[in-house]
Amino acid sequence: MSNHRWAIFSTALFVYLLDLITKIWAVATLEGKPAQYPAENILGRFLRWEFARNPGAAFSSFTAATFLLSIISIAVLLYLFLKISKVAVRAWSYPWGGLMGGILGNLTDRIFREPGIFQGHVIDWIGLPHWALFNIADSAIVLSVFAMALLSWRGSNYRGVRDE
Repeated sequence: MSNHRWAIFSTALFVYLLDLITKIWAVATLEGKPAQYPAENILGRFLRWEFARNPGAAFSSFTAATFLLSIISIAVLLYLFLKISKVAVRAWSYPWGGLMGGILGNLTDRIFREPGIFQGHVIDWIGLPHWALFNIADSAIVLSVFAMALLSWRGSNYRGVRDE
């Protein structure tokens, strides 16, 4: 396995496992607690742990389209997986893996959590002031897309061909 593939798969696995473990913790610790629990203990009011089950996507959008979001996630994962052999730049390996791990983390919730297969609600548990709740998978997706956009803006593409 090439170094780039190893970096992609290890990053994806790390993100996926971190997301899974923190969601297990959030369900066990935060579910059923008051909404602001324990806001005063986590960086003042800047960061709070708060539990929510989100049937939709970012900002609770597309709440009636969980099945469609699942299918789109599977399609994007399949595309990313099929293109792995084309990733020739190490800098692209980490956001590629982060994106895969994040998508897989939220897809796992949609497949296996209540209310049913491909209808499951995603566990969100991290809160910032004036911002929607999110999770590790969401963070990985956003940071990965940002890194990919930055790499593209700098003229680098994942195939190692410099864009002019």
